[in-house]
Amino acid sequence: MNVRLIAIWLLMVMLSAEMAVAAPTDRADPIPPIFVDGSRVVDTRNQNGSLSRQYFIPGASKFATHGGRSTPCEFTAVRDGYTSDGQYYAEGQVVTSEHWLFREVPESFSPEPVPVDQRLVYEDRGPLAQAMRYFAVYCDSPFHLIRTPLAVPATDPLLNPRPRIASLYNGLQLERPVVFRNPVVDRWGGLITRYPSWLAVQPSAWRQQRSNSQVHLGWTLLLLTDPKVLEFQVDFVPDPAQPSPAFSGVVPCVGPGATATADAVAFPAMPALPELAEPGVNGPCMWTPPGPGTVTIQARITYSVTFWANGYTEPLADYVWTSPPATFATGELSAVNTND
Repeated sequence: MNVRLIAIWLLMVMLSAEMAVAAPTDRADPIPPIFVDGSRVVDTRNQNGSLSRQYFIPGASKFATHGGRSTPCEFTAVRDGYTSDGQYYAEGQVVTSEHWLFREVPESFSPEPVPVDQRLVYEDRGPLAQAMRYFAVYCDSPFHLIRTPLAVPATDPLLNPRPRIASLYNGLQLERPVVFRNPVVDRWGGLITRYPSWLAVQPSAWRQQRSNSQVHLGWTLLLLTDPKVLEFQVDFVPDPAQPSPAFSGVVPCVGPGATATADAVAFPAMPALPELAEPGVNGPCMWTPPGPGTVTIQARITYSVTFWANGYTEPLADYVWTSPPATFATGELSAVNTND
């Protein structure tokens, strides 16, 4: 919270409250106290500075309990004016009102995260659990400031942005990984028995991504995703006419905290592979067919997910995104391009 900004804003509020309000000239004395029916309202402020009024306040909210639940506010008029429901009051008259007004103090909003060189650049203002929003408290109308600022935590039932997480997930559209298909596979007639195959995805799938943003009660909300694990589900069905061991399992590729680089067509980049290998898993990102048949390979990327709200962050459960299944024939080498 920018203290200087709050101080300037408060000075403007105090000056505006001192503005004279026209009053009738034929009032009678003495004037009894005035009671104003009404309800509590909250004005939240968006990043453009405009206000949006909230009429429904949960009973457990700080806005419902501040000053005492079901307790009206009160002020003594310093000049003539009118109540929120149009009643006239005179200087020195006591006004008791059920109309509490909570108006959010302007603050600096954080810009949304933007991609820079495969990374998302954004401001992290700290844990969402520690986020506070600040409100000036008025009695009956914006002319009668009775307290500022009132600090309200992000966990408040009215302001809590977490119920919007499910909607953000529903709108999350990550780039779907695609299993890398080596061009020589088609020339060879499929994956080659006892020759290791390199498992990879397109390079652009391995990057930080974000959801579309949503605006809710003064929050700008989105999800940030960061890939941390790449693995492949491999299911091999042998040809009954040429029996060999079946295989169904996970081939690890890139683990948490591991570093891997891409080339123009694959992530991770394909290294020089050995001429022959034992059937099955031969190391990270490598699998060798045990014999003729058919193999289905599906890439699986696990992302860490961060909930971002006006620059405040909160970690969420991991999110898993899979590729379409890719099917390859396996067998003996059927063709070789001797010009390569």
